[in-house]
Amino acid sequence: MGEPILARYDGLLLDMDGVIYLDRRPLPDALDFVQEAQARGKKILFLTNNSRYTVAEYVERLSSMGLECRQECIFTSAVATADFISENLAGRARKAFVIGGPGLREEMERVGLSLVEGEEAKGAELVVVGWDVELTYEKLKIACLAISRGAEFVGSNPDASFPAPEGIWPGAGAIIACLETATGRQATVVGKPNIFMMQLALARLGTAPDRTLMIGDRLETDVLGGWRAGMDTCLVLTGVTRREDIEGFEPRPDYIVESLLELL
Repeated sequence: MGEPILARYDGLLLDMDGVIYLDRRPLPDALDFVQEAQARGKKILFLTNNSRYTVAEYVERLSSMGLECRQECIFTSAVATADFISENLAGRARKAFVIGGPGLREEMERVGLSLVEGEEAKGAELVVVGWDVELTYEKLKIACLAISRGAEFVGSNPDASFPAPEGIWPGAGAIIACLETATGRQATVVGKPNIFMMQLALARLGTAPDRTLMIGDRLETDVLGGWRAGMDTCLVLTGVTRREDIEGFEPRPDYIVESLLELL
């Protein structure tokens, strides 16, 4: 028999929703895989497009499933979006209207943005949009007005859907698309597959692209993002993507598995 696939890599970028768990329901094979990969000395960075939760909340969630990790091992699209804004828009935008959860809001405050609401938000210099499970028409209206008046328009991630135990929910990408349609403006979307987030993740992990495996459940974000950054990719069929979705998609994943244990 040949060597296990895992032996070819020093580091792993692991998506979480649909790969490690569904909502808060852990996927047992995935937990066993992560523990075994850690035991074999592999570097692991949990890389998620979900901007709703804070890094501390992700650490607590994984810990409750038996996976111990430090905050440095979690990299979210909220963190990447904040870093992108700090690097590219810091001189042009200080007041921001945020559609999203606590994770996105916390990261915006980390880079010194002033978060505004209500009437003041209609004149915001920046609109940042992520996954918001408490989305209202009022929030969409304020965002439309601010964007139409010239605000920078940034999205945390393009995921149109969210894999929940009961099925598919609308994701951040669906909210961004609504605002793009209403305003005629395209958002700058930072999360996977944007090369900005992928390169930041590789730098944090500290492994070479050709010795790193990107593992996820989405072709258009995980697989495409990994390919753009020069990594091999693994699609796991426990989340959004089904086997019939793969036909005709380019770039094709290097590995397609029903369970992460196949990589061992």
